[in-house]
Amino acid sequence: MLSIIRNPQIKYPDGADYFSPDTHYPEYALGHLSSRPNPVYDAVRRIFAQSGLDRANYGASSWNPLAEFIKPGQQVFVLCNFVYHRRAVESLADFWAKCTHASILRAVADYILLAAGPEGRILFGNAPVQSCRWTSVLSDTGADRVAEFYSRRELPVKARDLRMHIAEHDRFARTSRIERGNERNAILVDMGTESLLSELDHPKAKFRVTDYDPRRIESFHRNNQHVYSLNRIVLDSDIIFSIPKLKTHEKVGITCAVKGCVGSVAHKDCLAHHRFGPPNRGGDEYPSDSFGMKRGMSHLHDLIQRVPLDRRLGRMLRYSERLMRWVVRQTASPVAGSWSGNDTCWRMAVDLARILAYADREGVLSRDPQRKHLALVDGIVGGEGQGPLNPDPIASGTLVFGDDIVSVDHAAAILMGFDPEALPIVWRSAGGKGKCLLPSSARRDEPVILNGESIDSDTLKGTVTRSYRPPRGWEGVMRV
Repeated sequence: MLSIIRNPQIKYPDGADYFSPDTHYPEYALGHLSSRPNPVYDAVRRIFAQSGLDRANYGASSWNPLAEFIKPGQQVFVLCNFVYHRRAVESLADFWAKCTHASILRAVADYILLAAGPEGRILFGNAPVQSCRWTSVLSDTGADRVAEFYSRRELPVKARDLRMHIAEHDRFARTSRIERGNERNAILVDMGTESLLSELDHPKAKFRVTDYDPRRIESFHRNNQHVYSLNRIVLDSDIIFSIPKLKTHEKVGITCAVKGCVGSVAHKDCLAHHRFGPPNRGGDEYPSDSFGMKRGMSHLHDLIQRVPLDRRLGRMLRYSERLMRWVVRQTASPVAGSWSGNDTCWRMAVDLARILAYADREGVLSRDPQRKHLALVDGIVGGEGQGPLNPDPIASGTLVFGDDIVSVDHAAAILMGFDPEALPIVWRSAGGKGKCLLPSSARRDEPVILNGESIDSDTLKGTVTRSYRPPRGWEGVMRV
């Protein structure tokens, strides 16, 4: 099942009326209506309808489109993309290019409630960047208005920050707040040799994630041991419903449903983003380093991250080092694994997608899927260029829905004007170089329903009139 709504005229509504629908649809039982047009709610409803969900009851008060996947009493985790709060210099359009908009969250949550019923439970959120201000990102996206709407009606819908370690910064990169969560809420999942990272295990391979102590990432990932720390809330859920953004990503090409699985972690320093150094030294941090300058900067970065963040020296060193990195970025020279040669980050993301599919509530991997994973990609405003944190907005008016996250990402890549086979995060997940890595992900050639019309992938490619601009370091690699 793969369905697309595309209409560039669709705009996000404001949150004055809690993103409620402007029409009293037969199945809508919450009463509250928006006094202003809400084309997003209507588009979400249409994409469920054109997917053929509960077709026999469409148009009746009994229509329950997600009942095929969600049963009464189940817990659903809605995995959003709340990567970072809105910066002072950032326009609304720039912000909407990087974060899930609450108007889509509200419509999705309403239909999940229909299926899960009064005994069900809906939690939404993710694990944003460690310095993200959680209350700010909820306010900026409008998600706080969604939470307020359900709270006033005593309905079981709550926001959850999944991070176990939060270190908020002020505008001068000074640490303003450090908070640590209850470690009992972190579930460790060791994928061992089943991890895709095990293909990279080598004495010279040093896994890294920017802005974290290298000793921590090395404790999670070393020969024959590849451990991920997930928040218990996610693994306790019966269904995952992702609402990622349609945007580019410096390290993996695109960040849609598969890459969005990184938002399920409890500790972000378990996320292997790249390997230290250039390829000729066993890394994929950058393509080459003729004069050793980048390698020196990476060594310095590692040393600085060992200094505790709550010390004044640690804060000063981090601020200085960020300035140096910013200068290097202005030369368009890849750093921190932000290029097409990064062979680490996509593997980490697919590992996490596999955990969400196959790990039980205690993090034990099974041969059979343990929960369903649905995805509805928010491309009403998409993001091109330097995603995931600094994309430029595109008014795409696009939604992509499916019950197979790899097929969803395959279609999303095409809609962005990219070749899915040039993106390992899509191609390898769907069976490139071997078996399919995720449930049902072999269905790349299934028909696509675009605005009510059934078409194939080749026809879908022909409908693309505006390609997204790839990130620096991916030019000439991703185009169809």
